[in-house]
Amino acid sequence: MDLIDVNLENRKIESTIISFTIYSANAWMTLIAPLIIGLLASKLYAKGDFTTGEIALYIIFGLIHLAFAAAMFYAATKKSVSIAVDEIVEENKNLKRVRIPKATRMYDTSIAQQSVIYLMTLELESLIDEMNSRPANRPMNKRLKDWTEGTERILSHLVKRRTQLFGYSNDSLYNFALYMYDASSEDLYINWRSHDDRLTPSGRRWKPGHGHVGLAFIQDQAKICADITKSSELADNNSRHNDNHNYRSFISIPIKDSCKATGGKKPLGVLVFTSSAPNQFSWQRDKFFTLTIAKLLSIHIERNIIECTGAPL
Repeated sequence: MDLIDVNLENRKIESTIISFTIYSANAWMTLIAPLIIGLLASKLYAKGDFTTGEIALYIIFGLIHLAFAAAMFYAATKKSVSIAVDEIVEENKNLKRVRIPKATRMYDTSIAQQSVIYLMTLELESLIDEMNSRPANRPMNKRLKDWTEGTERILSHLVKRRTQLFGYSNDSLYNFALYMYDASSEDLYINWRSHDDRLTPSGRRWKPGHGHVGLAFIQDQAKICADITKSSELADNNSRHNDNHNYRSFISIPIKDSCKATGGKKPLGVLVFTSSAPNQFSWQRDKFFTLTIAKLLSIHIERNIIECTGAPL
């Protein structure tokens, strides 16, 4: 028998005992006790002497009366053990149905995030070693190609493990993009991108302050949106209606120019994760993970900018 069945049996037994006790107490209080009190009153008015046996009986009757009174008081104020067990059973159901699965998912996601960060860090270290071993007179076109290939090597781990990291389903269309700032045109262009095959991206550029990409850049702070159709800040900030369906939730993380490779006054770019499903991302779950990725990218980008421009380290 499981806990629920045992509790049901206990409830039946508990109900029978309490019902019998209450019935006995009521019978005593309404039938027997008044007769005994009447006999006691008659004896007192007759001014007769009480025998030892009568005294003993009245003491016993008094104790019984007090016991039944206490039983009735306890029955009126007690908390049923069965009710407490029912509450525990319901809490266990909630744990099994909601909390434990959620904790399991959080744990699995945390493990996946740690693994991806570790792999990306190893990739970055390998790229830096390769960069340091290249000749100083390496042609610019090859340096730019190395930069592009290095970015792909780092961010490919995100694409491969997107389901474990962010919980993408078969119906949710993913889109990961790295936007870089072009000082000559003063807009943000796509430097790297990976997206679902069912998407047809436009590859457009964003001006600072426009769209979630431009807002994250101009405000120099991360942006997260659970549902763009419900955002007063962003619902009308897209240029195409389809964006609200294909890019419904997102996280945009500015990439800091901590080494001042471009002066340090503006971010180097913006890293973007989007989904066609609402509530795809959670700031509580994804904050430190995405910020760490942005930091690794900032190191990678800064080293390549320094190498390509010839600026001193």
